[in-house]
Amino acid sequence: MSYRIGDRIFLPSAANCVHVFVRFRSWITARPLLVSFVAPAILFAVIMAPSIWMLSVIPPLWKDVDAYLQLTRPPGSETILQYGPLYCFIARIPLYVGYATDCLRVGASPPGLSYFDHPLLTDLGVFLLVGSQHLALALTSFYVIAVTTRLLWVRFIIAVTWAANPLFYTLAHCVGGETLSMILVLLIGATGLRIIRHSHNVPKKEWFLLGILLWLCTLTRQINAVLAGLLPLTFVLLVLYRSSAFRFVGCQSCAGWNGPRCKQSFQKAIVAVAVGISSIVLANASLGTLCYTVKIPYHSVVGFAFFGRLKFLATLPVEERNQLLDKANKNANSADVKGLISLLRNEFNGRAASWDAGAFTNRARASLVPSEGDLARQQRFYHALNGMLAAFLWPPSKILLSAVATDFKRSQRITIPEVVAFLFVTTRFYFSHRDVMPQCASLITFRDKNADQIFGIFKNHSYFRHPKNVSYRAFLLVWIVLLAALFLIAKMRKRDITGVASYATALIVIAILMMLANCLLAIFQPRYTLPMWELTLVSLSVLFGGMMDALLYQSRPLYPPELNDQAKHLDRVQRS
Repeated sequence: MSYRIGDRIFLPSAANCVHVFVRFRSWITARPLLVSFVAPAILFAVIMAPSIWMLSVIPPLWKDVDAYLQLTRPPGSETILQYGPLYCFIARIPLYVGYATDCLRVGASPPGLSYFDHPLLTDLGVFLLVGSQHLALALTSFYVIAVTTRLLWVRFIIAVTWAANPLFYTLAHCVGGETLSMILVLLIGATGLRIIRHSHNVPKKEWFLLGILLWLCTLTRQINAVLAGLLPLTFVLLVLYRSSAFRFVGCQSCAGWNGPRCKQSFQKAIVAVAVGISSIVLANASLGTLCYTVKIPYHSVVGFAFFGRLKFLATLPVEERNQLLDKANKNANSADVKGLISLLRNEFNGRAASWDAGAFTNRARASLVPSEGDLARQQRFYHALNGMLAAFLWPPSKILLSAVATDFKRSQRITIPEVVAFLFVTTRFYFSHRDVMPQCASLITFRDKNADQIFGIFKNHSYFRHPKNVSYRAFLLVWIVLLAALFLIAKMRKRDITGVASYATALIVIAILMMLANCLLAIFQPRYTLPMWELTLVSLSVLFGGMMDALLYQSRPLYPPELNDQAKHLDRVQRS
């Protein structure tokens, strides 16, 4: 009896559920505008959730003294040449708004434009800076995810994956130029994908936007100039993919159709090269103009940065170190360069174990350029540094290349939590160098705190420590699996995925090249892996989105319908 009663209850309930579902689906279908508004809002909320949590719980992080100098130094050599000028100047806008708001609260007049030459740090100003970084990351991530796939539920999967990854959000919570660099790199990744997806002519506005982003990205970090090769490399790979695609899909008669497409890709590659070169030239011209405006000589700082790379000499046996220095001295093209190498040799002979690159730079400057006020003689010092760089790198010695290879292998073993932890370590820098960051004493990050408490934030929140034990090599393995799956699905579904595949491959190649360039010019630090991680995660998203689109979305077929009909007819004729 009880069974029959339960059966009667269950059957109407099931019928009601089906009825409710059908009515709900009809209601949603009849309101496409509501869906088009609610779905993006939910997607943006998912992306923004970690940022809201961090802004509520975690104090702003700092990229050690570099961030402090970027925010507080007046326009000069440090804020234009040593650090990318874009972040140094743009970051002062929210700082000004925060300081002006505090002034108005106490009845004082807001500061004038002179504030931008000598900013004063406040909690509100730093909070507005970090908050604007989080907002920019959220908008950029939303744009990237929307470009990678047309399927809404796939966008949600990618958004949840991005939100679970602490790397981007922790970097957005950190004061320093790498944050703006990350945002611009992500924008370049999305813009490049939009360009690749144009099957015919690319609109001029897309090329213009790409050029602007490359220009701004180079003004943030000079190593980002390597990104100018992203689109040219993509189109070269696209030509290679398409020239062999007809063999992969098993349609021999379609080979002739690839000729015009390969020619079109080659033409786009030429345009991409022109855009990349123009952006680099414009960035250098902008630096020169800024230097002229503040009346300082323009010079390259690559040699200055290379000093940090020479720290590996301290780990070498005396014989190998002298051998390398002798070879560099032989390659030196001026007396100043030979003088620097001689000072370097004496420095390592006396204090190899505790060598400080910064202290040595000051001693070398004083030795070669006694007059601090003479800008022309200061420029001579930087020319000597660049000459020393050339002496060590052209041609590169096996000893130096071995050190570069060691650092590169280390970069492939690093995990995301290790990079995140490094940002907390750089924040602790203040507590051992209070004298070089005096304005930070009153900020909430450092006020009434110590170094252990700062790093304790990383230890106490599991969000920062995932994914555990997953190195960059593991991400590369996942990337290879996704690429293979994309090709397999494209073959079964007869979809054109050559653009997506070539672009994802180019992203990985550029990521590796940027990491190699960092290993060549600087001693390894976890933060130098950031561009590699950024481009790789974008590439993974592009592959996953492209794979799902090829599998489920009615995208463009590999060949036009009329060509498929011709191909089938020709294949039948050949078989007969």
